[in-house]
Amino acid sequence: MSTPAQTPPSADPTRERLKTAAQRLFAERGIDGVSIRDIVTAAGVRNGASVHYHFGAKEALVQELVLEGAQRIDLRRNAALDAIEGDGGPRSVSEIARLLVETSIDGGPADGPGAARAASYIRFINAVRAHHNSLFMDALQGRWNSGYQRCLRHLERLLADVPPALLNQRFIFMSLYLGSTLAARERALEDAARSSRLWRTAWALDNLVDTLCGLLGQPPSARTTRRLPEDASQNTRLNQASDRPADSASSSAAAADSAPESSTRRRSKPSFRSRAR
Repeated sequence: MSTPAQTPPSADPTRERLKTAAQRLFAERGIDGVSIRDIVTAAGVRNGASVHYHFGAKEALVQELVLEGAQRIDLRRNAALDAIEGDGGPRSVSEIARLLVETSIDGGPADGPGAARAASYIRFINAVRAHHNSLFMDALQGRWNSGYQRCLRHLERLLADVPPALLNQRFIFMSLYLGSTLAARERALEDAARSSRLWRTAWALDNLVDTLCGLLGQPPSARTTRRLPEDASQNTRLNQASDRPADSASSSAAAADSAPESSTRRRSKPSFRSRAR
């Protein structure tokens, strides 16, 4: 069993270079597609044992990167929710949808290694969750997605007319959609050699928010309603944290795993041994 990641220590130049290089490689190739040697080489570090010295193991490095971004997003998300609730809101699904989008892509450092990592975090999280979801959940420590869970509770209230069985499923669709779409945005904006006509338009993010609202609030069709079990409207809503889809970003970002957290925790943890050297 992996050890839950702890709050990262103060920045050390070599440590920061290793983290930045590792996250970029993980985002591009996946976790198992990157070796310790790859990370050291990309970071321009001479000591081949530097990853083990600073992090102990590749698994711990991944967890520290997960935790770093999750803390940043969750703190920003909770602060935004506090402000909205202090004003008597949220009053609409669009307020929550916009908050989820904006807190997933903004709020990182303006420059330095932290800024570089913020620019690839969603793709990195998608890569972690693709094959190492238990590692992702351990890194969150059951704590650093509280803002996302608060958002779901507000959405439950605002979408009370949607049958619980459908709404629970739509929350998972939302997580998948948001994670994959924002990952595509990250990739497009990172490529300075070509201009992204999709994401550089002034209304792109507004349109994304609109589509999230449609995904969540569209009245179910007669066909869907007919297929629901007779007792579906009586299902308990997502009142337990263990029954909720986990956020990646995270936003955000559960693009590789459509199961709620409760089922993903039961999966065996893949080993890093094949690419640890």
